[in-house]
Amino acid sequence: MQQAHRTYTRDTFLVYLASPQFHRATTMPQTILRFEYFLAVMEYRNISHAAEALRVSQPTLSRQIRALEREFNVPLLIRHGRGVSLTEAGTKLGEGLRGFDRQLRSLKDEVAAASSEPSGEVAFGLPPSPRSLLAVPVIQRLTEACPQVAVRIAEETSGDIRDLVASGELDLAITNSDEPMKGLLVDPLATEPLLLVGPRSSGLSLGDPVPISMLAKAPLVLTTRPNSLRRVVEHELARHGLRPQVRIEANTLPLMTDLVAQGLGYTLLPSCSVLALVHAGMLSASPVSGIRGITWMIARPSNRGLSAAAKVLLEMITATAQDLIAAGRWPMARALGTSAPAIAAARLADSETKPLRRRTRRKRRAGSNPKPASARSATPTARSRRR
Repeated sequence: MQQAHRTYTRDTFLVYLASPQFHRATTMPQTILRFEYFLAVMEYRNISHAAEALRVSQPTLSRQIRALEREFNVPLLIRHGRGVSLTEAGTKLGEGLRGFDRQLRSLKDEVAAASSEPSGEVAFGLPPSPRSLLAVPVIQRLTEACPQVAVRIAEETSGDIRDLVASGELDLAITNSDEPMKGLLVDPLATEPLLLVGPRSSGLSLGDPVPISMLAKAPLVLTTRPNSLRRVVEHELARHGLRPQVRIEANTLPLMTDLVAQGLGYTLLPSCSVLALVHAGMLSASPVSGIRGITWMIARPSNRGLSAAAKVLLEMITATAQDLIAAGRWPMARALGTSAPAIAAARLADSETKPLRRRTRRKRRAGSNPKPASARSATPTARSRRR
């Protein structure tokens, strides 16, 4: 009688890995080898290519994959003429094994580092916005301090980075506080304002904040939902009874800034991602009154400790950010402490000072030569024509 297949989740597999049933069926060295083989097949989606990468024969690899399927008592691959694809169970196993593979490598590195300098691999992730400012100096410091450490870098959205850390595929990552932090330990790094970014001719100025109403009336180039930056824009406008006018949706930072530079819209971005382009004269930007800034965090998995190399990397990230801020190379950012209250205090201070700044500007405008309503414009382009 054919046995019915179960529906597996990632947790189901992890529980099964620890069960006596699994350990009666195989030995741990065999299991680790088969996991390595399965990860290779999952990457190449082709038995022949995976066997070539592993330097084993195709029959040997196929035999080990079938043995793994017998251990789990469920098909893991669908074989077809073009190669293989994963079953639902194979996909869940792959998700679990990525984290398992990272933990195993980290354990090997920790054992090796117990009697020597940090070595092995460290995996580091960060989103596109702080990448140009932080990635190179952080990695440069790490490689100089730890020449035996190999670095793997992932550049993804904050949401994807957060998931990679939680699954154990990354040791450390920079993400923002608007992402869910379940399964993570976080240290606040820095806070900075969000800037309304327009083409060079728009007349925006870093020293001249614009009201949030301008953000609602400008045609916007924004990321797609559920990107955290898109959520921040919509939430902050909704607090003022406003809605964004999204003209273009794009999910890569270079594409967004290219579209803005060509005059196809405006966008809202952290200061670290656009200041170089503004100073180069390719874009213009202004702070936005009435909208909170962004808080950058250093995230790590909560279910395991850091390797010796990852601990050094954590120190390098913090030191690099503080040095950049102190040297004026991250001029609109403010370094944060290492506790959750520091984040809350930063947000509270930001929200309390913005209404005061708005009232002060209104009083100054009222005391000068006010322009008639017909002369005022709500769009950045109209402001530039007056200048």
